[in-house]
Amino acid sequence: MSSHHEHPESTRPDFSKGFPSEIKVFESLPDPRNGAPATRHYFGEVLFIALAAMLCGMDSCEDFVRFSKVKKDWLKSRLQLPGGLPSANTYLRIFAAIDPNEFYQCLRNFSQTLAPKLADQHVAIDGKALRGSRKSGASTVQMVSACLAESGFTLAQESVDSKSNEITAIPEIIAQLDLSAAIVSIDAIGTQREIAKQLKDFGADYFLALKGNQETIHHQTIAAFEKANISLENPAQSHTTVNKGHGRIERRTATVLASKDYLSQEVAKLWKGLRTLVRIESETLLSEGKSRRETRYYLNSKESDAKEALRYSRSHWGIENRCHWVLDVVFKEDACRARTGHAAANLSTLRRITLNILKLDKKHLKEALRGRRLYALMDNSYLESLMGIS
Repeated sequence: MSSHHEHPESTRPDFSKGFPSEIKVFESLPDPRNGAPATRHYFGEVLFIALAAMLCGMDSCEDFVRFSKVKKDWLKSRLQLPGGLPSANTYLRIFAAIDPNEFYQCLRNFSQTLAPKLADQHVAIDGKALRGSRKSGASTVQMVSACLAESGFTLAQESVDSKSNEITAIPEIIAQLDLSAAIVSIDAIGTQREIAKQLKDFGADYFLALKGNQETIHHQTIAAFEKANISLENPAQSHTTVNKGHGRIERRTATVLASKDYLSQEVAKLWKGLRTLVRIESETLLSEGKSRRETRYYLNSKESDAKEALRYSRSHWGIENRCHWVLDVVFKEDACRARTGHAAANLSTLRRITLNILKLDKKHLKEALRGRRLYALMDNSYLESLMGIS
């Protein structure tokens, strides 16, 4: 029996105007194309194939074409395909034309249905360069994202043209999320008085990396710890961890001070809700007998003990491994050379959506992400479960 009879056309989703309600992740995304050529390939069907392909380990528009050729029978059982299978140029043109802000909204809506409550959660806001996006004479696209620090699950994303512009994107991301009772960590570029105030006004706490870009409070914080001269044996003030692995030993010590006892009133009142100053000292003993030392400082609006402060610091930097490293190594993000229109930003958003879906999978929980993508490629029923279709 033919696939047409197994899957009558009347039972297939209608993608002619975009995504139907059955496919929740993209249902609010409008077709950016105009004119007759837009009818050759349904917008929703193009995105359906792209999402399915990326879940199966395909990372570029050329890979989407290869996937559709191998999965042609499965796609025909699911889609109308009035113009046949899309070409790589079709994918690239569509992703270049989509309004990235509308695609970011799809990511936010999708993420909020899966992780609606952020109270008591640690949310890390951090930037990542799309290295393959740089055009001649232009800057590299920077993506600023909010993620759950413990899992790397992406909650929201914005793009900017240069790293310095992250300061403008961070308030926009904060305004998009319900961060009430959450704690938000941000790298030093986001350590701004206005951002601290915004987070407190929204009912969130902050854990902000402190460097020389905030010269006055940075100097006063360094002086505070020199003045305190706290014994590292005092568990109420400091906490130390020692980790061994990969031929090295890492020792980290967090020390916490009450900001009101050490900062000048003039400086302290500029940072709404500031409660504690945090110092993280790390020492790495390498196998060849050498050592590496580093000291970092933070502003914290919670009265966290040293153990909790150390956890916030490590979790924030863990985003590099749980999210950014995965995007570069597993999804080959740095190798992507999509430089037309908004293609780089929109393909980045598609990667984040795909990564979120894979992180939430329970069937192959013990498998690495690469293994889950291989299972999706080989098992249509598993792929369909990931996409939320039956």
